[in-house]
Amino acid sequence: KGEARALRLLAAGGWRILEREVTAEGVVRVDGEERTYTVRADALVRRRRRTCVAEFKGGGGSATIAHRATRRQLLEYAVLFDVDGVLLVDADAGRIHEVEFPA
Repeated sequence: KGEARALRLLAAGGWRILEREVTAEGVVRVDGEERTYTVRADALVRRRRRTCVAEFKGGGGSATIAHRATRRQLLEYAVLFDVDGVLLVDADAGRIHEVEFPA
């Protein structure tokens, strides 16, 4: 239900869904050895000339940037996905938040 609400909310906000359950590869070096990993976001969306990665959340406090796990997840998306921005979609509250991590 929450995912369907999030998709409707994005469409109502003028966002076009390009792809669902998108992945990006990350690389981390541990003791000099490179290791790769994969992250998965809920959607890749586009509005006007901006492409963003979107994460859907609902209830339980996870739909806020104050939630440590959510904040870290979005930061990782901002680093790994080659996009113009990151969206946090709060399906329960009916809000789309554009999240930026200034240097």
